[in-house]
Amino acid sequence: MAEPTTVLVVDDHRLFREGLAALIGRWSDFAVVGQAPDGQTAVTLAERLKPDLVLMDVRMNGLGGLDATRAIAASNPSCRVVMLSMSSAGDDVFQALANGAHGYLSKDEPPERLRAFLVRVMQGEAALSGPIAAKVLASFSSNPAGRAPALAGESLTRRERDVLKLLVEGLSNEEIAARLFITEATVKKHIGRVMSKWRMKNRVQLAVHSIRRGLVD
Repeated sequence: MAEPTTVLVVDDHRLFREGLAALIGRWSDFAVVGQAPDGQTAVTLAERLKPDLVLMDVRMNGLGGLDATRAIAASNPSCRVVMLSMSSAGDDVFQALANGAHGYLSKDEPPERLRAFLVRVMQGEAALSGPIAAKVLASFSSNPAGRAPALAGESLTRRERDVLKLLVEGLSNEEIAARLFITEATVKKHIGRVMSKWRMKNRVQLAVHSIRRGLVD
């Protein structure tokens, strides 16, 4: 039996933090190893506990979630950070992704949907709540004039472009494989090759970069 994913829960609202930790504690494939009320405590605990996953509030007193995410991503690149927020403000979302977050979810997500998102993150996929994903895509796709031109080194094969187009739409590896009649391993291979080429940290950054450069519609 696989070891459960270890989780650090970070939120300055005690009731929410402890409630979320209790919820996750009922999931057999996840285990809460720590809680933090602010970003600085989160950075310290992440360094000591080495969790697989950090669920990070965005707005907190003292060191905020955005800066804490950058610090954790720098010190422990294998740790996945997912932001949890009531806000879908574009600036927060883009800054979180730039700082190394692997997802940005609404605190309104139903428990089972949250769990499904987190499972996907631990499988190397992305996690964006529907309204947040729509905001990310709309900010680029509705403003072609704001796109940066594609660079010579960013050219894609036809199959890479097909895979990225479906990734941008939010499909999982399994769904992309089914749509393109290829294996999940092949999907991962294409995504990994493009991430390495562009030096992207995660799939969310890859999707945003693809749209920003006009590489997919």
